[in-house]
Amino acid sequence: MKLRSALRVVGLVAAASLLVAPLSAGPATAATKYKMLWSQEFNGKAKTRIDTKQWNYEMSVGPNGEKEYYTNFTRNSAMDGKGNFNINARLIKEGDVMYNYCMPDVIDNCWYTSARLNTGNKVGFKYGRMSARIKMPSGTGVWPAFWMLGQSLNNAVTWPDCGELDIVEAKDSPNTMVFGTAHGPGYSGGGGLGDVISNNAPLSDGYHTYAIEWKKDRVDWYFDGTLYHSIQPRDTLGKPWVFNQEFFLIINLAMGGMFVGNPTFADITPTPSATMSIDWIRYYSVNGVGKVIKH
Repeated sequence: MKLRSALRVVGLVAAASLLVAPLSAGPATAATKYKMLWSQEFNGKAKTRIDTKQWNYEMSVGPNGEKEYYTNFTRNSAMDGKGNFNINARLIKEGDVMYNYCMPDVIDNCWYTSARLNTGNKVGFKYGRMSARIKMPSGTGVWPAFWMLGQSLNNAVTWPDCGELDIVEAKDSPNTMVFGTAHGPGYSGGGGLGDVISNNAPLSDGYHTYAIEWKKDRVDWYFDGTLYHSIQPRDTLGKPWVFNQEFFLIINLAMGGMFVGNPTFADITPTPSATMSIDWIRYYSVNGVGKVIKH
């Protein structure tokens, strides 16, 4: 993905970043008040599914030139019994239940099974702080993401007019770069309003906290408490600002695709498996601003 021309890259010390509390740094003053309104702590037993009262499984071949089929199999997404929700991408091999359906030796967009889950039409959010503590996957072609889409997408508004907030995307191995991007009408895809921060060690070496703080006419991106990207209506250069509305949440692990490139089997030895581990997801109001919308 091409980001806008002015990219800031900030180096961080990985060992120190693991000690940063999710609300401990950035421009917020000591008077800033956070109130947790919604969370997913993932403390269930091993192989426990995600709460389907709050989440939907997406089940299809991935978009954007990706090379996976998203499933609701527990081997692709489930709690691990150690306080994490794991999304596992698995290379499809002969004998796999998906082998004859995907035909990975013939069809070039279905090499893996993985998972993509969203809260659309179940739980929505407007403003506040959305954060997650995640250990990213490693391997060639990984594309993990923690992101949001405008609820208007479920009411006949098409992308990118609905708006998209990528709280974090990472890619490939070693994946040291944290990408935060906003997409809207006239500034989407390679023209998204994005910035990047760099960690000194691979993001797959440990857990890190990824967050946005969002209010009317402003969105700020944080990595381990460090502010690295902000947008306001002026940044759209006159194009519509579509972020003063309800959004829903998405977590997924793609393999391949436009963001990481599109290798063929002849070009690489495919990564046999990859895991995105989510310790928790927490949503807060900030100084009383922010709400959960239940459908």
